[in-house]
Amino acid sequence: MSLPNCKVKKVSDLKSGRLEFIKKEFPTVEITKDYREILRDKSINAVVISTPVTTHKELAEEAMILGKHVFVEKPMAYSTEEAESMVYTAGKLGKKLAVGHVFQFAPAVRKIKELLKKKAIGKVLHITSTRINLGPPETEVDVIWDLGPHDFSIILYLLGEAPWKVNSIRNEYPFGAFNAPGSKNKFRHTNNAHIDLNFKSGTTAHIHLGWLSSNKVRLMQVFGTAGTLVYDEMLALDGKLKLYGLGIDNRIKSKAGDSGALGYQSGEITMLPLEQHEPLRLECQEFINSIIYNKPLINDGTIGLEVVKLLETSSESFNKK
Repeated sequence: MSLPNCKVKKVSDLKSGRLEFIKKEFPTVEITKDYREILRDKSINAVVISTPVTTHKELAEEAMILGKHVFVEKPMAYSTEEAESMVYTAGKLGKKLAVGHVFQFAPAVRKIKELLKKKAIGKVLHITSTRINLGPPETEVDVIWDLGPHDFSIILYLLGEAPWKVNSIRNEYPFGAFNAPGSKNKFRHTNNAHIDLNFKSGTTAHIHLGWLSSNKVRLMQVFGTAGTLVYDEMLALDGKLKLYGLGIDNRIKSKAGDSGALGYQSGEITMLPLEQHEPLRLECQEFINSIIYNKPLINDGTIGLEVVKLLETSSESFNKK
């Protein structure tokens, strides 16, 4: 609504309370329980789909067939086959297909990408990422499908390549609203996972995803031959991203006769300034600009498809019998 080159005409939801809220907050927006009213409206150029992942393919392809560009929330689809079909349909019909990987637009992630291009930390050796919190009370997807899209999309964006090897360790601990003993939820899910990625460039990555902790953590570290980048999303903007120099270690070339104290210390620590913008607003603006000016998207269906492949490969859904 706040973008100067965009007008929101109509919103659809199955819940009447949500529609009433929209009408109260945005009186000029039309509301409906029938999403097809939006798709049949020829004055509408693009749609945003924020629905359960199992409905994404059907809704997105119907929208594109009826002439709409599509912004679909993450994860893009519930299987690689569905995601491939969506990408094919977008290409065949000449429609923009954006996927809601909002962290590709986060100030710290954009800065890391810039620094990696400049070889600020040399060659990237390894990336670690921890994304943990308490799990949702009711869910039809596991922790990998819930939290994993963020880390997968960030790492794919930073490295510009997909991994050739994926290993995962998954646990279903009797903890949380759905796995706890006595829970009436019909679903049981992986609620803690460790995922290892290997890339042809030689870079490796480790991702920890969990629903076991009330301490919310969003921490990523990028280790290079010339330094380390530490990104803590939970900190204020001016402290989110730090650059650590190589450090000093006098133990490496020490000799038997050295009488001084041996040890190591951190290198110079630099707090990196970041752009001040709202990632979701920038993501929406880029989607609109891609339509108006026919610009490529960094969060297009291609990266959305790669994320779904990783989700499917590393989650329990890949091993269903």
